[in-house]
Amino acid sequence: MGNASVMAIPPLGSHELGTEAIPSDHYSSQAFFEQEKENIFKKTWLMAGRESDVAEHGDYITYFIDALEVSIIITRDKHGQVNAFYNACTHRGAHVLTEPCGKAKFMTCGFHGWVFDAEGQLADVPGEDLFGDFDKSKLGLKPVSVDVWGGFVFINLDPKPSVPLKEYLQPLNESFDKYLGNKDWTWSYGWRSTFNANWKLLVDAQIEGYHVDQTHRNTIAGAIPGTYAPADVYPDSIGVPARVCAYRPEEMMGIQTDVALLSAKHGATSLYTKSENEFSADDGAGVLNDDHPLWIFDAYLLFPNVVLFIQKGQILVQRTLPISPDKCLWEVDFFHTGEIENFGQLFNSEQGRIQIRDVLTEDLYTAEGIQMNFNAGIIKEIHINRQEIPIRAYYHRLMSAMKGTGE
Repeated sequence: MGNASVMAIPPLGSHELGTEAIPSDHYSSQAFFEQEKENIFKKTWLMAGRESDVAEHGDYITYFIDALEVSIIITRDKHGQVNAFYNACTHRGAHVLTEPCGKAKFMTCGFHGWVFDAEGQLADVPGEDLFGDFDKSKLGLKPVSVDVWGGFVFINLDPKPSVPLKEYLQPLNESFDKYLGNKDWTWSYGWRSTFNANWKLLVDAQIEGYHVDQTHRNTIAGAIPGTYAPADVYPDSIGVPARVCAYRPEEMMGIQTDVALLSAKHGATSLYTKSENEFSADDGAGVLNDDHPLWIFDAYLLFPNVVLFIQKGQILVQRTLPISPDKCLWEVDFFHTGEIENFGQLFNSEQGRIQIRDVLTEDLYTAEGIQMNFNAGIIKEIHINRQEIPIRAYYHRLMSAMKGTGE
């Protein structure tokens, strides 16, 4: 970890992060939402994809922020540099690229055929002589701030970010950058959908363990009871407000199904058993907490909209992007190291995939119900206990950003 100070769950009676209720209209107000767009999504580092998505010259992905109606092109040029640009042709403003991903060493606008290279320069204009006095060098794609950390590509719509990405992500240090950036990580599976909930609600659900015993009583409560999910907050960090750790109990309190028990024999995905067959990108020194025999994973909140779960041999990334005050795009992606070598490992992987699908569905269903009550004005404020301290740290970071004091 870096040098940022750490504060664990405060003792009873502590008011370190305050005790005030959080107004529910922060999850439903159009006015508050407009401020979020201006002060957060136009000014902070946003995880846009994986560097391996643009592994070679000409590979590209497009990243769309619905709430801002902004489309970004991320591509790699002939020098190996990752670049980002607004997906807007400098002729008459059309989207240059319309696919979510692809390969194009030269990007051609489908409207009139203007051509741009992977460095954003305008390379060719059909009928250039029709424009008279014309300087192509001044009409390249408009650049967007971009950087790579831990194998992930981040963009920032601020032309001059006030804080470099590496500093923004402290206390996640070079050990995290190296571990997460290891090229052995490969995408395994994921989901993407829209939900009728404020984007922050889907973050809140992943950064506290208090809800596990009830919300997940039919899935993982026996494997990760809420009392086994301690939290740390990082008051000095700009981009990493908090972390939640998950541990198995000494004695299982849930029902271990035959499927779960069988799955546990073949890999690390099962929550019930620590298998000897775990994959690992490297030794994970300074990142993994696997010297603790009951450790499962750590979940880091990357402000404003990412929860990064780190487990030996597996990482899970949840991202949410706002669409409106009560609607968001939700994405989750799983990455593993190593290849599945036999049916047992395949069985383990599939059992884990179905299990986490069911767990996330429980969270998403709950969030939509909460949003209904917020929209109806039934609940005016929410109350946070000590075990939910990451939500309070998240709230403090949010309000600092809204006031322009977060960075």
